[in-house]
Amino acid sequence: MNESKVREVAAGIYVVHLPLPMKPTIVNVTLMRSGGEWALVDTGVNTEDSLAALLAAMEHVGCPVGKLSKLIATHHHPDHFGASRRLKELTGAPVYMHALEYEASTHYAPQEHSDEAIRFFLQNGIPLQRFARVPSAGEFWSQLYAPVQPDHLISDGEVLRLGDLEIEIVATPGHTPGHCVLYLRRQKIMIAGDHLLPKITPHVGFFPGGPENPLADFLESQQKIQRYDVEMVLPAHGGTFADHRYRARQIAQHHDYRLREMLDVVRRAPHTAYDVARQAFGFDIDGPLQVQFPATFETLAHLEYMRQQGTIVREEREEKLYYRAA
Repeated sequence: MNESKVREVAAGIYVVHLPLPMKPTIVNVTLMRSGGEWALVDTGVNTEDSLAALLAAMEHVGCPVGKLSKLIATHHHPDHFGASRRLKELTGAPVYMHALEYEASTHYAPQEHSDEAIRFFLQNGIPLQRFARVPSAGEFWSQLYAPVQPDHLISDGEVLRLGDLEIEIVATPGHTPGHCVLYLRRQKIMIAGDHLLPKITPHVGFFPGGPENPLADFLESQQKIQRYDVEMVLPAHGGTFADHRYRARQIAQHHDYRLREMLDVVRRAPHTAYDVARQAFGFDIDGPLQVQFPATFETLAHLEYMRQQGTIVREEREEKLYYRAA
């Protein structure tokens, strides 16, 4: 197989690059070996190309399908947990996941938007009438997402053992409610999922029924990981890197800039979250839905962060929510 698709980054630790049918076009998963046991961290999406690439990588590094003893999920998103059901069926390996992530995975069930979701979109200024049809997350991902119920629910501070390897669970909510990074203390390696990416910033969105202040959770998680002694970070997207503290501070500074930018917008006049998103992210009203919706959800996370700090206030007018400077 192509050597660029799998790389041993430390003794018994392999990064595998799997294809995605959207941007970013690659997700990294991690294979680990110790004492004759193997574990896989994240699964890629549920496509034939991705599964074939993963199985070829396992064969290349000498990991028989039946020898996989753990499937560990950093979080529930389709590019990380989409093939979990098929891999569970192929390998029989028990699946490890945070309880909040399994709960969130049910939101991807193939169903139409709920009345609550429609009301949420309209309240926050999203012009649904301009779009022919907005598929729900479950409809959009239906062919790519086949999640499985976990066998073990993991929690912050728990240590999983793989042969002589100790895998410490570090809860890092923000990108998702129960996102976890994995820390190998002796090796000083952090498997970061989407929490810490070298070139792009993870999406942090505010959704109905989700955490009340996901951006606060995310920024606290960026502070939290700086307490760990890390020499190598294995992110889900992009190459491995070394200075996790520097990158965590960069990501926090990016959000500080976004907060100030959005505060300037609502200082000039009250706006819905959608209007603030258009100005902050610069998208066109006729642009792709996969840009407009995430940008609005991320804008909401910033607005709600400032609202809970008391910097801005939220008012309802004619069934829409407007934000203005306090």
